Amino acid sequence: MDIVLKINSLTKFMGGRKIIDNISFETYAGEVFGFLGPNGAGKTTTIKMALGMLDSDGGEMEICGLNVRKKFEKAMVNVGGIVENPETYGYLTGLQNLRQYKRMRAGVTEERIQEVVRFVGLENRIKDKVKKYSLGMRQRLGVAQAILHKPKLLILDEPTNGLDPAGIRELRDMLKKLAHEDGVAVLVSSHLLSEMELMCDRVGIIANGRILGVKSTKDLMNEAAGNQKIVRFTVGETGKALAVLAEMSLSAANVTSQTFDLPVESDTQASEVNIRLIQAGVPVMGITPLERSLEDIFLEITGEGGNQIA
Repeated sequence: MDIVLKINSLTKFMGGRKIIDNISFETYAGEVFGFLGPNGAGKTTTIKMALGMLDSDGGEMEICGLNVRKKFEKAMVNVGGIVENPETYGYLTGLQNLRQYKRMRAGVTEERIQEVVRFVGLENRIKDKVKKYSLGMRQRLGVAQAILHKPKLLILDEPTNGLDPAGIRELRDMLKKLAHEDGVAVLVSSHLLSEMELMCDRVGIIANGRILGVKSTKDLMNEAAGNQKIVRFTVGETGKALAVLAEMSLSAANVTSQTFDLPVESDTQASEVNIRLIQAGVPVMGITPLERSLEDIFLEITGEGGNQIA
């Protein structure tokens, strides 16, 4: 796949402290790349440097093969982005906002404006003033502005913040279509782990200003999970069941009056536990394999250091 954004050993100091520490990763045409980390991890700072809003103190960035430091204007032609919140004029209509933005981008036609309006689903409200728009509608208009000039790289910083579930799904579908059907490289930052799992092809995890890993969401979950599985047992006597587990040198988690979760190495081990419980007179009403979420894996990878960033 074609590399659209290449970041190599990017470093940034603020107040004498290194807040971005030798970050390196690549994003490809046709993928949604998730930049995942807790608030304060360095996501927005990295994105601002990629968009030319902040200077780096070390490292290199290339967009479509163009060095951002040496050929800034040519590189930025290929980029569209929203950092924190879409910048719009509330007293103008959505259409007037797009026409204002058109003046700053060469080659944008009226036909292209109508095309992006249809794409983001604002046909019925594009002539209303933006101050009457909901948060979701403003976000759609922001995406329309960002893709108006057909960028090869779209960068969105926390785009789902404040959106309701329907709005999040609509935005997710738009970004996946841009990547998978139109070949755009989409970079999305977020601390919402479940959204990254649903939206992204690959995920780069950042904590304390450092990249801890870049994997496909599937590989990341499989690698972190290893051979261990989590099985939930529903039993009649939790206390007696825990005593049996102790005899087997096993430890349960998330214990309630009738259930507990047990890490097991295999289905065979789960069956052995079931047999031992029954032999000990513990009624077993159910055994349910649990899928590990990206959140579980994220917390494992970042450890305590990741959790301490607010």
